[in-house]
Amino acid sequence: MTTPMPGGVAMGPFVASSAFMRPRDQRDRFPATRTFPGAADWPGEGERRTTRLSPDDVGDWHHMFTLGVRVPDLFRRVEWGKEGAYRLWLLEMSGRSWATADHEKGRTEYEVVESGPRRLWTEAEAVMSWWREQGEPRFDRYGLTVAPQGWGHLPAGSWGRVWLDHPDNPVPVRVP
Repeated sequence: MTTPMPGGVAMGPFVASSAFMRPRDQRDRFPATRTFPGAADWPGEGERRTTRLSPDDVGDWHHMFTLGVRVPDLFRRVEWGKEGAYRLWLLEMSGRSWATADHEKGRTEYEVVESGPRRLWTEAEAVMSWWREQGEPRFDRYGLTVAPQGWGHLPAGSWGRVWLDHPDNPVPVRVP
């Protein structure tokens, strides 16, 4: 349910998973994985390390929703391997940074490779830590306030802000 307010502002809670079909011009903006520096010859010169954050722990709808709100220029792709193994790619819209995390059943540590000026898996770890600190919120704790003028602290073209539990508690966003 949306609450209209003066000046064309509206607000209300999310009631379920939220995803939208992207218009064609938005779909075309997602760079192919192989176009990222070093990605075609993975791991290239990427920095390797291990993590305890499983790629499975960032793949559910509520995790991806939270990642999308906190890091709006991030998108993901999955490369499937054998017997349920997969490589999760985190990529940023500029086409300069990427990270992978390899998942295999039964593991408790996962290999990560990060490349480019940003450390995207490190950003995902921070978001998931924030999410746990907030009590692992599901969709019903998030809400959205939209304004026709947008919000000055968000990237150009942003028209709304997501909040947690109350409109006066905006979810922090990484501004690229």
